Amino acid sequence: MRKYKVGEYGFIATEQFLLDVAKGIVPGHSPINKFGRAPTGVQSTTTDIWDRATAAPTQPVWLAPTAARIHNIASDNSADDGTPEGDGAGAQAIRIWGLKTWASTETFEDVVLNGTANVATANSYVIIHRMKIIRVGATFALNVGAISATAVDDATVTAQINDGEGQTQMAVYGIPSNHIAYLIDYYGTINKAQGAAATINFSFKIADEPTIDPAIFLTKNTRGIQSTGKSGDTWPWKPYMRVEGPAIVKVSGIASANDAEGSGGFNGVLVKN
Repeated sequence: MRKYKVGEYGFIATEQFLLDVAKGIVPGHSPINKFGRAPTGVQSTTTDIWDRATAAPTQPVWLAPTAARIHNIASDNSADDGTPEGDGAGAQAIRIWGLKTWASTETFEDVVLNGTANVATANSYVIIHRMKIIRVGATFALNVGAISATAVDDATVTAQINDGEGQTQMAVYGIPSNHIAYLIDYYGTINKAQGAAATINFSFKIADEPTIDPAIFLTKNTRGIQSTGKSGDTWPWKPYMRVEGPAIVKVSGIASANDAEGSGGFNGVLVKN
């Protein structure tokens, strides 16, 4: 097995190197595979590709907390209950990944669900960018309801697992100040036509001053697809897109007609300074 030393090669994205990063055998390197879905929710105005971009729309634009916040975790269905184990037929607990500060590395914690009642996170977060269900003891089941993380004081939902999906689908990612992300590509699709033929213009965006304002995003690239013909594409960065932390990266879309269902995401490698 190939052995790597810290700083030996820098970033070399050969297929073997990327496989070794995924195996966790390259010191200071970790994979980024972020994928999102806007279920019937890409509008004719800017819409982030994430779980709450629904036809209502519930919340088309993802919002970070204004500061490090405790988050309340709750389902909209009482079946998602792990206290005590076995009470509900749905999910019992979830694992949350995020950044406690923009200067800290990614951390995670587990939260046992209590149905529709709020359960506070142990940590405060400046961003939560991934959640998934986990088992409690020998019990493991998909979530029946939508499980949301709501920032206390801000009252904004910053992450959500939709009904029956088991994990977030949010094309949003936070990069801490002691890391650099080397992004290989981003992609987008129209999942199905909603009535007349539609187009979606997908944009790759970066908030490179999140400590000042995490809501200001610069548009780095925009590509379009259509629901007839080729309905999805991947756009590589050559050379790779270098994003120094602290930063937030995300994929957004604007549709030619409201309520289009779109998916998108991006891939890369996170490197510790």
